[in-house]
Formats: sequence, C-alpha cells, structure tokens
Amino acid sequence: MKNAGNIFIGILAAATAGVVIGMLIAPEKGQDLRKNIRGSAGDLSKKFADLMDEGKDQLASMKSMFDDSLHELQKEGKHLTDQVGDSFKNGRS
Repeated sequence: MKNAGNIFIGILAAATAGVVIGMLIAPEKGQDLRKNIRGSAGDLSKKFADLMDEGKDQLASMKSMFDDSLHELQKEGKHLTDQVGDSFKNGRS
C-alpha cells in the first residue's frame, strides 16, 4: 500500500512538472503565464485533495467491513466453543 502511495505521488509530481514546463515553453506574457501556473497548481491541488478524501472514505469502508467480519468470526468462535463445552459436559466427545 505504501508503494502505491509513492507511485501516485511520483505521477502527480511528474504531471505537475509537465504542466509547468509546457507553460514555460509556450509563448505567453509573463503575467498570463503566472496566472495559468497558479490556476493549474490550484486545480492539481484540488484533484489531489479529492483523491485523498476518496482514499480515506474507501479506507474507512474497508475498516468497517473488517470490523464486521471480525465481529462475526468472534460470534462464530464463541458459538463453537460453547458447543464443545456442552459436548464435554454431556459426556460426548
């Protein structure tokens, strides 16, 4: 999971660098260029924040599913232990 995060950050950095280089090469007035860079950086920042929020939501959902599964396994384990205990009490093995 950590590698996926590093890959994502690398891709985001490469995309940002590509946008900045493209804007620097394009023939524009300095003021327009700075405005476009700020706009693009803001857009990328918002997209990154949205992806982070989505990742947090998915992680919370996975945690909830894990907790539910763990609870069910605990109930099943208790039920099985009770059955084994009852079997020993009744003289069955």
